[in-house]
Amino acid sequence: MPNERKTIKRSGWRGRISIAEEVVSSIASIAAQEVAGISGLKGTVADGLASLLSGEKRQGVAARLTEDQSIRIRLKAVIQYGYPIHEVAQKVQAKVKQEIEGMTGLRVNAVDVYVQELDIGEKKLEVEHQPHKTKKKEEM
Repeated sequence: MPNERKTIKRSGWRGRISIAEEVVSSIASIAAQEVAGISGLKGTVADGLASLLSGEKRQGVAARLTEDQSIRIRLKAVIQYGYPIHEVAQKVQAKVKQEIEGMTGLRVNAVDVYVQELDIGEKKLEVEHQPHKTKKKEEM
């Protein structure tokens, strides 16, 4: 059973439609990363290990089918410094819900956003602190 894929199933007069939870997670991941202020998504060490073993690249996102046949999404986000965290998280919730419902026809009952880290842009800071060195090289 470890390799069993979980799917969300819908039946209708035309037949059955099954959407893997991994597909819903992928939609959530892409949608979340389109929101301004999101630097990325970050999973735990366990998520990283599971990602390596399965070959999946949705680290930091999980989709679960609830008892009432709706979807609950859990995202672990990295927010860029300077953005209002609560506003970015609310925009992520709205964007993820809109994209999943629009693409799958499934109802999203919750998008839980856990801010795991703050991206202070260390590389950017390093470049800003070394402008004189760059100018000297250009002058030579």
